[in-house]
Amino acid sequence: MGKRPWAGFAASVREDLRPIFSRRMLLAAWLPCLLITALHYRTGAHHPWGHDVLRRLYYLPILFAAFSGGSRGGVAVSVFASLVYVPHAFTSLLVQDPADAMEKGLEIVLYNIVAVAAGLLVDRERRERGKQERLARRLGEALAEQQRTEAQLIRAGRLGALGELTAGIAHEIKNPLHGLKGTAEILRDAIPENAPERRMLELHISEIDRLGSTADRFLSFARPLSADRRSVDPRELVDRVASLISTQARKEGVETAVAPPAPEEIPRVTGDPELLTQLLLNIALNGVQAMATSGGGRLTLGIRADRGGGKEFVRFRIANDGPPIPEDRLEKIFDPFYTTRDGGTGLGLSICSRIADQHEGILEVRNLPGGGGVEFTLTLAAEERR
Repeated sequence: MGKRPWAGFAASVREDLRPIFSRRMLLAAWLPCLLITALHYRTGAHHPWGHDVLRRLYYLPILFAAFSGGSRGGVAVSVFASLVYVPHAFTSLLVQDPADAMEKGLEIVLYNIVAVAAGLLVDRERRERGKQERLARRLGEALAEQQRTEAQLIRAGRLGALGELTAGIAHEIKNPLHGLKGTAEILRDAIPENAPERRMLELHISEIDRLGSTADRFLSFARPLSADRRSVDPRELVDRVASLISTQARKEGVETAVAPPAPEEIPRVTGDPELLTQLLLNIALNGVQAMATSGGGRLTLGIRADRGGGKEFVRFRIANDGPPIPEDRLEKIFDPFYTTRDGGTGLGLSICSRIADQHEGILEVRNLPGGGGVEFTLTLAAEERR
């Protein structure tokens, strides 16, 4: 038990000393300082000008150490230069510097003053640069969040306008459909069952029913979604969707997998578990259907916690290795009535987008690099931790 604090202290010391004794510092500060010292000790006393030059050359490695390693690096090299110069300045070891003692003492003091002043300036400049980088990063995150919010509002407004238009059209279609169906049923009862006209009326009535079902789907899209919002565990949502999709995936030759969450704790979110399940399940089904047409594949569901703009988020991920979506269609993928599948209504992903908007979330799609499939992400705000 007693070794752990000492091990932590030793690791902290090594981390502090690493920039002082980096390769760059060794080559540009420590070795030049040793070289200057060696030349200084080997310069004869009858060359006072040589001693004056060498004594002042110490400032170069000291300044470089301060610029490279801040106050720690500068002071470390200045103290080292002072210690190796003192025997040469005030003793007769090999050769003594012939300069005046006061001048040599003042030079040693200046070594350390220059190191401290330059190092403090570098430290302050680095702190300011760090503040600017953090501010720029926060501004970038805020700008990205604003752009996502604007795109979400634009999409929500477009969906709202289209919903109102759809509701009006569907309502106007359903009224005459009721009259047409009633008239057809009266005519059907008046025609014998074995008459050729009876079969045509049966077909006529079934087509009216199909149109009525289509109008109902449009009305359900336009109708506001009612949400029962409460605290939800994201992991339970992912596990539930994986269980619901597994049977259909096996039939289509698609493998399903739930990626293990990151080591950090996954926070809870606030939402309607049924609507969120509908959103994730619809996207997963689309992925299975896309891979079924290309001979199978792998569907991966994942979840992780994230932070941005001082807030905490939960990101749901559904990825498939099926064919990528053409780039010119990515922006339209959530538009109502836009579909790339034969027989599709183009409402599934639009409803998913509406559910995401209702939960103040962001639903995004992208093609994975190298044509490796398609990835959908749903980002929801995490509950505040108590």
